Amino acid sequence: MFRVPTRVLIGPGCRFQIPEILSSMGAKRCLLLTDGGVRSTPWFSGVQSLCGPHDLDDSIAQNPKHRNVDRLGAQARTGRYDAVIGIGGGSVLDAAKAVAMLATNEGSIASFEGKNQFSNASLPFLAIPTTCGTGSEVTWVSVISVPEQSRKISVKGDGMFPAFAIVDAELIRTLPSSLIASTGMDAFTHAIEAVVGKPANPVSDALALEAMSLLLHHLALACDPEGPAESKEQVMLASTMAGMAFGNADVGAVHCLSESIGGLLDLPHGLLNTLLLTPVLRYQQSHIAEPLLRIAQSLEIPFDSFFDHLQAFVESLPLPSWSSLNVSPSSFDLLASNSESNGSNASNRMDMRAEDYLTILRGL
Repeated sequence: MFRVPTRVLIGPGCRFQIPEILSSMGAKRCLLLTDGGVRSTPWFSGVQSLCGPHDLDDSIAQNPKHRNVDRLGAQARTGRYDAVIGIGGGSVLDAAKAVAMLATNEGSIASFEGKNQFSNASLPFLAIPTTCGTGSEVTWVSVISVPEQSRKISVKGDGMFPAFAIVDAELIRTLPSSLIASTGMDAFTHAIEAVVGKPANPVSDALALEAMSLLLHHLALACDPEGPAESKEQVMLASTMAGMAFGNADVGAVHCLSESIGGLLDLPHGLLNTLLLTPVLRYQQSHIAEPLLRIAQSLEIPFDSFFDHLQAFVESLPLPSWSSLNVSPSSFDLLASNSESNGSNASNRMDMRAEDYLTILRGL
């Protein structure tokens, strides 16, 4: 079964259809969620003006925290709102998605960890991504940090898909090159893990392979402030396609490890995925040879030098190194254990245990 119930608008300027979309959703007053960085952009006020009557909250943090999500969920349950709008990157969209669910379901977000643990469908949710990696605008999952437990939780369910998504590349024109690089590689990670994982299917493979091709050809150009607008458009398209792919086929060990590190150290998710991608896939290579061969053939990369090409691609982008993150070896045991218990660990073709994640960490 392949599901994308979200209605998606893609293209430069499609944000101007926000009033029409909200009208079709029956939204007379919305809760609009974003972060301080997005709110400070020169284009935000113009987008905000399209959202009709609303209350604005810009408190969403990198790796959104459960207490803030619970606070906003309680606000959403007051009955003043017909819809939730999220404008931002993956953190904002995941938080807004969670808030839309809490608007119709009593309880804390942590109490709904897992799959389909809530009873009522979410308040209608409009997702407007402003980075080129999340894919959250077309998935049913929300990843939330629980700092007290030094981990992230995943809440997912059939009722959590956004009702609409607006994917407008003009909204990433002010995004720093380093964030275009890391979020674009987040999308690449979504795509490649969708193909190499056990739940892969022909439709998710087709979307993922095309997303990887678009990113290989356009991501570096999209990072260049003087690069063609078309490259940013193609990278945004690839991000949404990769979201559709992994939303139906899941992710794997790269995400298990990056979410563990992000949950403990509050580091950027896309950057972690980028830096972990090659080492984790190399470690699993004997178990994923067949899907890797299909990826290499699709991307016209020699199979025997696939990892060299992949790492060269990563190193061509304006990104910091692993060593600059200062992940202490004293945390490795906890990170390895949390990675094994991640909900996506079962989607790996290789039986990944804590000892495997520990070996990867020690080799970085």
